[in-house]
Amino acid sequence: MSETSLLGIRFRIHPLFWLVVGLSIAAGYFLETLALFVIVIIHELGHIAAARELGWHIREIQLLPFGGIVAIDEELEADPLDEIVVALAGPFMNVTMVAISFLFWKTGVWSDEWTRFFMTSNWLIAGFNLIPVWPLDGGRIVQALLCYFLAYRVAVLGSLGASCLLAGLMLGIGFLEQHVQLVIASTYLAILNAKAFVRFPFQFIRFLLGKHAGSVGINRIYPVTVEPNVTLLQAVQCLRKGQYHVFHVSGRGIVEERRLLHALLFEQKHQEPIARLL
Repeated sequence: MSETSLLGIRFRIHPLFWLVVGLSIAAGYFLETLALFVIVIIHELGHIAAARELGWHIREIQLLPFGGIVAIDEELEADPLDEIVVALAGPFMNVTMVAISFLFWKTGVWSDEWTRFFMTSNWLIAGFNLIPVWPLDGGRIVQALLCYFLAYRVAVLGSLGASCLLAGLMLGIGFLEQHVQLVIASTYLAILNAKAFVRFPFQFIRFLLGKHAGSVGINRIYPVTVEPNVTLLQAVQCLRKGQYHVFHVSGRGIVEERRLLHALLFEQKHQEPIARLL
């Protein structure tokens, strides 16, 4: 991928993005291609504005053949509801652009043809991004909802599994309909989810480290009841995002999340029964 920086944000551009742009311009669609590029950028700026409002750090924006992805550092420790707000901020910008284009059309600034193209492009980009496949906006929303109701490990692995199945379904439809762009997009999404599966153990460690560093001061307390012989490694698999856990060890006492994480991460007591921490 080629890279550049703008306003302190790194942009990574996939080679296939330039290929799609080049083919579109060669076919005589320069203005349309430029408009699509602007729509994608404004969509991603919506995510950035919402993320920065929450105090998150934007690592980079990736421009792909079918749109863009914003990489954010804080999402591993973020509250699931905040993640949903950030994910919806992009499609919200598309809806806003549709409203503005309608206003331009009503006042005679834009022609019927150009307004139709601009509106359709925004609806398509917003709709595609809301497909429940990670890391699209819809996939992030689904993953955040699962994280709100389930343990982090179960939620992420479940959402990635569902994303792989949906990406495979999209790939099959793309082949049947001979839709080249859908084949390229679904293949890339399937590869991203496969890589996410492989990287998840490292992601889970980052999640645990983030919870250990930020657990003090969290007001949302979530109680978990476990048996005395449950290992620390098994216990941390019950942890959820945005909540501070208190483990009630049956018949023994209480172990707080921070003590559990310290023993696991820094004392290397992975297979130690949780009762030993009392």
